[in-house]
Amino acid sequence: MAKKNEHFRSPEFLEKLQNRDDLAVTEVVNAYTTHLYKAGMGMGISEEKVQDICHNTWATFFEILPRFEGRSHVRTFLFGIFYNKCSEAYRQNGKFEKADPIEEVMESRFKDNDHWSNPISEPERYVNQAQMIDIIEKCMEGLPVQQKAAFSLKVVEQRSTEEVCNILDVTNTNLRQLLYRGKNRLRECVEKMAQM
Repeated sequence: MAKKNEHFRSPEFLEKLQNRDDLAVTEVVNAYTTHLYKAGMGMGISEEKVQDICHNTWATFFEILPRFEGRSHVRTFLFGIFYNKCSEAYRQNGKFEKADPIEEVMESRFKDNDHWSNPISEPERYVNQAQMIDIIEKCMEGLPVQQKAAFSLKVVEQRSTEEVCNILDVTNTNLRQLLYRGKNRLRECVEKMAQM
């Protein structure tokens, strides 16, 4: 996909897009609408809400496109808007937790000397690789939206810290905290599911 849409970076294409050239608009919308939809579904958002978020993402994209200077790829710019729209939707629905319970869980796993109270189990010994992938995917569904987005962008898509911070509109410190909590939450879930 990256090579196929590499011309999206060109100043000529950006100018066409900003001038609402029908072919350029159609090409970008066709290239990324399905990806936006799948990303939203992967974040555990309902199909109806994902459709609304995708629509709002495109509306905002074209509204602020004249200010886009092309310093990042069109996809990065678009997905930054998308992840912000997802965060807004979660905040409006009150789905962000005031306190993260994973902190208490992690505290209970350490002794006073900062060593693990129970040795880390190795879930791989309980399941085969296909089952492990299924478990990880199920555990990913349970992550809060920002932790899931941070983990997906940084670990799965292997984007740079700077790019992830820009997309999620967070500081480097906030990103480290999101990743720390997300990884701990995933680990907790994977260990529980692998031992079932």
